[in-house]
Amino acid sequence: MDLVIAVLVLSLVVSVLVCCFGLLLMNGEGAELKKMTELCESGVEVQARLVSLVPFGNRGYAHAVYEFPSPHGCTRHQKGAEVGPAHVVGERYPMVFDPQNTRRVHLGSKAAVRRERKRRQDYLRNAQRMTLVSFAAGALAAVGLILSP
Repeated sequence: MDLVIAVLVLSLVVSVLVCCFGLLLMNGEGAELKKMTELCESGVEVQARLVSLVPFGNRGYAHAVYEFPSPHGCTRHQKGAEVGPAHVVGERYPMVFDPQNTRRVHLGSKAAVRRERKRRQDYLRNAQRMTLVSFAAGALAAVGLILSP
């Protein structure tokens, strides 16, 4: 009987932790989904030019600075990137930005923004499922603890 109670207590603790983790995931993924939705609805696709690529560390990462035209003039966007043949200083790359908030950008085309938005919707849906399942498991464990003699 002690083993049954130990398993029920352990499953209750694990389900509470997983439920909290799911709530954190839903919060973060919801914010990213909102950002992608705004970019998908009102974003403008431009060609951004890679201005500088400064390597840092010894793991193949670099600090990339992109310059793109916006309603407020030329705007710069800084991002971490991997050093490789895909990034060439002076080349142009597609970028989607929000005209109301030029700091909200996504490197890629409008199609890439739509794919990312769909991916974020799937992440949010899976986080909701995980939270619901862990809540149900915790409720069952709590009922089992209450009914156990």
